[in-house]
Amino acid sequence: MKKVALDLQPCVGNRAGIGTYTYEIARRIRGEGMQFCGHVFARGALPELEALGLPLARCGKFPYGVYRRVWHLLPLSYEKLFPDGADLKIFFDYIVPPRVTGKVISVVHDMTYKRFPETMLARNRRRIERDICASVERSDRVVTVSRFSADEIVQLLGVPREKICIVSNAPAAQAEAAPRAALEERFGLKGEYILYVGTIEARKNLDFLLRAFDRFKRETGLPHKLVLAGGDGWENRAVYERAASVSCAADVRFLGYVSGPVKSALYDNASLFVFPSLYEGFGIPPLEAMEHGCPVVCSDAASLPEVVGDAALTVGVSDEVGLAGAMHRVLTDASLAHSLAERGRARARAFSWDDSAAKLAAVCREVLDEAR
Repeated sequence: MKKVALDLQPCVGNRAGIGTYTYEIARRIRGEGMQFCGHVFARGALPELEALGLPLARCGKFPYGVYRRVWHLLPLSYEKLFPDGADLKIFFDYIVPPRVTGKVISVVHDMTYKRFPETMLARNRRRIERDICASVERSDRVVTVSRFSADEIVQLLGVPREKICIVSNAPAAQAEAAPRAALEERFGLKGEYILYVGTIEARKNLDFLLRAFDRFKRETGLPHKLVLAGGDGWENRAVYERAASVSCAADVRFLGYVSGPVKSALYDNASLFVFPSLYEGFGIPPLEAMEHGCPVVCSDAASLPEVVGDAALTVGVSDEVGLAGAMHRVLTDASLAHSLAERGRARARAFSWDDSAAKLAAVCREVLDEAR
């Protein structure tokens, strides 16, 4: 029986894209002749990770953030921190720590640090710039989440195409939606609204969304609010400044991070979902909206056309008139909204975490077989 260790650190705390990917794969990954386990830097209880049903090895000597800052200086192998004899280790957040022995798979989700470095927190950008080349060189396979990202990794990092495997994201598991009244009680959210779900950061192009929404409100007089649900990310000061300065500021609502029943309720009750991101390695939220039958308008950038197919309206990342017009079309054309909702449901069904976990297990088997 071969042991495969999953780095579950991205699952700790509020989960955004990488955390969701890691968690949903870990919930499902199984394989004949392989025993999967988890590695995490933590001391206290972690009920969600413990519920995954995987053996969980902890390192409580110091926080993960400390380890990451000093791992190049620390004459301590990864195996000393997690001495469970794993034959293969999977690191889901770009970087393989130094002094890791045995077989390794790394997951590189996108090339934001190359394409849009100005949208990243400087210390995170420097961390990836410093270590990414050594990480992909060290890895036996590099996993990514879309054909678009695979092309980016080949072009920008020079990784051989045959070393890259695509294991897609999928819509997050649906939680039973809270009643609509809960949205009013918790957020004071009444009436119709346009929804964005995702991190509040520059890369998501939210300044552009706010300008387009302001135009939409001025030109149409429709009553919809714009609701943005997501935790704070990198370089978002301009987003909040724009939200405060637009003429429709009273119709813009930031809800903070939401998950589970509240997020499902937001999707279920939204009139439209908008996702104008500048750059995505995949982009889970549009698929989640589609799964809930919410029509989608998104940008035509990066991987998003590959993900949404013909099930969404797409617009340019700087086409303010086009985005305002697309929102108006969907909200005033019931036939179009219905068609997008139906196509969206079918599109969301094309992506499955079960399939993705099975693909990653197959990649693990290939790598382990090469060790013989």
